[in-house]
Amino acid sequence: MLNAGTKTVILAGRGALGATDELEWLADTMAAPIVKPLLGKAVVPDDSPFTTGGVGLLGTEPSEVAMEECDTLLMVGTNFPYLEWYPPHDKCRGVQIDREAARLGLRYPVEIGLCGDAKATLQAIAPHIRRRDDRSFLERAQVGMKAWRELMDTRAHRTDSPLKPQVVAEELNGLLKDDAIISTDSGTITTWAARHIHIRRGQLFSCSGNLATMAPGLPYTIAAQIAYPGRQCVAFVGDGGFTMLMGEFATAVKYRLPIKVVVVKNNALGMIKWEQMVFLGNPEYGVSLEPIDFVKFAEACGAIGFRCERPEEARPALEAMMLADGPALVEATVDPFEPPLPARVKANQALRMAEALARGEPNRGRIALTLFRDKVSDLKGH
Repeated sequence: MLNAGTKTVILAGRGALGATDELEWLADTMAAPIVKPLLGKAVVPDDSPFTTGGVGLLGTEPSEVAMEECDTLLMVGTNFPYLEWYPPHDKCRGVQIDREAARLGLRYPVEIGLCGDAKATLQAIAPHIRRRDDRSFLERAQVGMKAWRELMDTRAHRTDSPLKPQVVAEELNGLLKDDAIISTDSGTITTWAARHIHIRRGQLFSCSGNLATMAPGLPYTIAAQIAYPGRQCVAFVGDGGFTMLMGEFATAVKYRLPIKVVVVKNNALGMIKWEQMVFLGNPEYGVSLEPIDFVKFAEACGAIGFRCERPEEARPALEAMMLADGPALVEATVDPFEPPLPARVKANQALRMAEALARGEPNRGRIALTLFRDKVSDLKGH
């Protein structure tokens, strides 16, 4: 089946961790781009020439296009739940590898299901895969990914104020060690982590997965630091998720765990706010948070905190946090009107946003201005 395809996509999830070499070899041999659900972000590095990055609402445009156009889908160690992002059933054949037999065909109809370990199964089928002479499908994905990376780079180097959350993520990238373990949370923060934290070979990444549960970023980081005492463990979280379980920061202080926490602060349950507007066409309701001084909170727990509010302050604050002996925190106050837009804004989403603004969205002027400025910046970057 795989040899018969002409436009193959490899959808590689968290179950494929440890099979990086096998996945990249297969991608090269079949000229097949590797698309990564968020929990599979670390299965191949983000700078791999064979990956188009994430998929879904927080994914990339090249991944979206590849999934729409493929005629063969190889799913490896993934239980990606968002059915609308899979290829059309009548235009694509499916093969799935998973160690849990109950997951075979659960999300997408597959003609062949292989129950087994991802790495071992890929090694077993590798000798039977023929090298594909037609490289055009992969090459188109690579061209698209080059343009996407340039767009993300433009957004990550904004110098205007208020501070953009993408800038915070970009500055953090340069301070992460090669074996860093990064945990994030559910909310707008997930978008910035998915698109702007660049996972390198040897690093690990996690978030809550299917449930989109808020608050796991901090406890995941505590758990990672206990499991791997010698590795750099960083929580990249929003203020909404962090405040739900921030008492655990005192746990890190008690056990002298040198975790580092970046709190991206917009004083809102941001993802809920944007979902209310973009998916329902309603003005925001009940999503504002009472501001908390997280630097004082860190100090009250017996740790140290730093603050940044402008683009030029982000790098020094993050460096100071990383150099701190023991647990430390950065409060990054960012633009609350920066939208976590999907890779391709659909017509109905734009209509819902317009409806929300027309129905009395209290910040409609600021939101419209931010959207306009972001578009101008994107165009200048290109």
